[in-house]
Amino acid sequence: MTEAEKTMTVFIGVNVLIFGCWKLPVMKPFMQRYFIHNPASGRLVTLLTSCFSHKELIPLTINMVGLWSFGPMLYDVLGKEQFVATYLSLGIGANVISHVTNLALRHSRPIQSSLGASGALYGLLSGIMLTQPDWDLFIPYLPSMPIKISYAVPTLMSLDVAGILMRWRMYDHFVS
Repeated sequence: MTEAEKTMTVFIGVNVLIFGCWKLPVMKPFMQRYFIHNPASGRLVTLLTSCFSHKELIPLTINMVGLWSFGPMLYDVLGKEQFVATYLSLGIGANVISHVTNLALRHSRPIQSSLGASGALYGLLSGIMLTQPDWDLFIPYLPSMPIKISYAVPTLMSLDVAGILMRWRMYDHFVS
């Protein structure tokens, strides 16, 4: 196993372990308190812990397959320490954007909690887009259709902007 694969395995293992905790009824109160970020809660530690938290199998699988698939590319550019710092900064940064936006808009829409690795993965994808603009990306729902990352990332971000403007509630579009 390469050093990049070892690091991805640790990140994936932490996410899977936390996912498993969500499935234990005795753990649910603890998980809801410390592994979902709610801007109104006052618990800032959840800006970090929610980056590793998935309640549903499909988002966990998509995020971890994505991390395994393209994480090593950026790892090879950045190295271990910088990759870990970048991943954590991206995840926390996405949550901070969601946090600030939720509080700013709290009078016009309900505050929305968030969790998951999507913000960090969007940031990694953006980094790959900058370093490898001709790289082909395979989107899980379109497995036989490669798309250049330099087209895919702006398209995915446009969908999130549409979700924000149209108030789609499937997930927190500010965090991804």
